[in-house]
Amino acid sequence: MKINKILAALAATVVLFTACNDDEFLVEKSYSNDSAGFYQSEQAMEIGLASCYSEVQYLMLGNLRQNHSWMLLGIGLDTFSANSATDQLANWAAMTPESGYARHWPDYVYKLANRANTVIDMIDENESINYTTATKKNELRAEAVFMRAWAYRVLAGMYGGVMYAEHMTREARYDYELLTREEAWAKIAEDFKWAEENLPTTPRLMGTVTKAAAAHYLAETYLALGQFKEAEDAATRVINGTDGSYSIMTTRFGNRADQAKDRYGNDLNPYWDLFRCSAKTDGSVATDSNPNDPGNKEAIWVCQYDFSPSTDNYPLGGSGDSWWRCHAAPVEGAWAPWIPMGGKNGQRVGSDGNKYYVFTADATCYPEGVKVKNAGTPPKDIPEAQGRGLAYSLSMNTDSLACRARGVNNGHFGLVVLANEYMTRKAGDPLGSVWDDPNDFRGSETMIQRDYYTPSGKKWSEVKKEIQARVDAGLYTVSASDTFNITPRFWKFSDDKHPWFDELGYNVYDCDFYMIRLPETYLLRAEARLAQNNLAGAAEDINIIRSRAGAKPCSPSDVDIDYIMDERARELFGEEHRWITLSRLSCNPKATYVTSKYPTQDATTSNYMYERVRKYGFGYENAPGSRESYTDVNGKTRHYSAFKPHNYLFPIPAQIIKSNKDKEIPQNAGY
Repeated sequence: MKINKILAALAATVVLFTACNDDEFLVEKSYSNDSAGFYQSEQAMEIGLASCYSEVQYLMLGNLRQNHSWMLLGIGLDTFSANSATDQLANWAAMTPESGYARHWPDYVYKLANRANTVIDMIDENESINYTTATKKNELRAEAVFMRAWAYRVLAGMYGGVMYAEHMTREARYDYELLTREEAWAKIAEDFKWAEENLPTTPRLMGTVTKAAAAHYLAETYLALGQFKEAEDAATRVINGTDGSYSIMTTRFGNRADQAKDRYGNDLNPYWDLFRCSAKTDGSVATDSNPNDPGNKEAIWVCQYDFSPSTDNYPLGGSGDSWWRCHAAPVEGAWAPWIPMGGKNGQRVGSDGNKYYVFTADATCYPEGVKVKNAGTPPKDIPEAQGRGLAYSLSMNTDSLACRARGVNNGHFGLVVLANEYMTRKAGDPLGSVWDDPNDFRGSETMIQRDYYTPSGKKWSEVKKEIQARVDAGLYTVSASDTFNITPRFWKFSDDKHPWFDELGYNVYDCDFYMIRLPETYLLRAEARLAQNNLAGAAEDINIIRSRAGAKPCSPSDVDIDYIMDERARELFGEEHRWITLSRLSCNPKATYVTSKYPTQDATTSNYMYERVRKYGFGYENAPGSRESYTDVNGKTRHYSAFKPHNYLFPIPAQIIKSNKDKEIPQNAGY
């Protein structure tokens, strides 16, 4: 049972319990219309916790159609970027305290903290509740403590200062103190420690947190505080089985385990299995997606997403209580290439007077005579496309060229995020690449499809030659904006089979979203060992991950903070909370393994996040604007990201500063 179904399930439990006890049902009781009146049972506490999980689901999944949810994951930093050069997460000078981006996470995360505090206070205050087991009270309280810690972890990582509260809000306050992020980290560590001590080793329900999840974040927080041995020990409790049974998947598992090769003939690997949705190899629909598969032993915490055609396309997971609800998960659509689709903007009038698709009919249409459900009809004034069906049908929101799922609210939307070239270049590229071994499965064509097949069966590289020939012949021109959104296909965020297509007429990608996978715990321990100058131990942890990917092992001499950050990118690209990772390593004197290599750490001159983004960030060569230029190894003019040192923290939202009228809250430097 997924966490997003808890409210309905628990409500039914309460009704059945009272219905089976007529005497209890007839007793007249008076309840106050407030938190104290509601939180009168174990089930009520679980409902309160469900509202916390719902908030996390919304934060992670509800705004992926835009850039809001991608902020935590590091949009605009060293691995992927916004798809528009004018977006505030690309044009960083436009990021201000009045920005909607600046408000989004505090608006919801402070709400999450208060919901968690409400459950904590009600458990502490209501001593008359009879819990089903001797440990249940503390287990439920530990879930709430975890949620509070997670909320403040996000705030400290993204904004630095935190208005910390240990109790629920009972009346309006205008005098909150702003803790420094180090003060906040200390309190966060206390909470994760208590949560680890009291949570169960197995989840209460699918998607609820466990000891291992708390220990993982405790290790991360100890790293931020400079408590490196404690960080190593916390990570070890996850890895060695003390806090639950977890292991990195090295054998095939899940819904597609019976499939030896992908549709292009490439051999498959358990890493590929990690990201499959609920469609099986034969096209039928499985019970759940692979992140929730019982055989998946490296999933420590998974954000639940629940889609069912019977719910009128309004899944509960990801909806939260936002005005814009998540209907169908937009992860796949946000990443998949989509421009060569034969739409109105994909047409040109040639110098010979004929109309053409700018990317040729081979790139936008199926071969003549091929019948595909919901394929569109080409305009009659494009002779080369007659007898074919469009690979993209605007009315049905299907894009068979990219084979991606639809967006939200039944509306088509295109590419949202762009992988930086450092992530997409092959190993050995003279311009630089994160991939240090061509045999690394994670960087292979199986996982990052750099040359995909068009609906006519030709490879994109072949079609591009035809386009260039037309351009050379003077039939039409291809502008930079035409090609901007043509990116590699990331099969980590995508599937070639989708459930319910025959029933719905469009693709649905229903893969649940990882919050924590075990490889990240190994990399936290590697970082803790690096901090203690145990390079051999750090390399050992890293090589456990690289072995599954078929990559050559690293040596102790390879290991420094940059190597670990590169390995995090290779393994956790688009998953990890990259903003928090790079921010906690920036302007942090406790991170001696960073300052030894990058001694300047401030909000004005330089810091670790800034140096990573300057080196690997997206330069928007099609629209560089005022971005600083440089010359690459090929003598070509390129551009740096517009990211500045002070952007390692987001601005504290203006409404927070203004509403706290009785106590001044200083704005982050540079804003």
